[in-house]
Amino acid sequence: KVAAKLIKESETIIIDSGTTTLEVSKNLGDFNSLNVITNAVNIINQLLSNQGINIIVPGGSMRKKSHSLVGPIAERNLRNFSVDKAFIGVDGFDTSTGAYTPNIEEASLNQIMIEIAKEVILVADSSKFKRRSLAFICPANKINTIVTDDGISKEDLKKFQDSGIKVIIA
Repeated sequence: KVAAKLIKESETIIIDSGTTTLEVSKNLGDFNSLNVITNAVNIINQLLSNQGINIIVPGGSMRKKSHSLVGPIAERNLRNFSVDKAFIGVDGFDTSTGAYTPNIEEASLNQIMIEIAKEVILVADSSKFKRRSLAFICPANKINTIVTDDGISKEDLKKFQDSGIKVIIA
């Protein structure tokens, strides 16, 4: 709910695949005009009933486990867009190195999402911090805002704030 409140009427946003980003999509009910680009089939299904949301799907190959579309088709198509905000979910975030996901194709797509966004918002519960996964997405300095829960350590919170990243506790 808190992350969804960061979205303004008439913006164009990207919502990455994942369970936390799905929760963001569940809270987009009050928009009259919003463009949502997503590679997540479950998020597409979530948004279908909202007439005020224009859904844009980049295409690609289906990853059944994550309900996401990935690969060169999705990557090529995403490069055609410019977005106001990207909402990215991660499987790990190390304050020293950055964001991670267990899938190489997802990491590559996330990197493009970050490149085309004016603002990058990381949505992750506090269990994702202090851990890494297989594929690197981006360094911390590519993230503008983090929305997380109050389980984030004081040390991580201070590191983010000291580096200019806004942290919102939901």
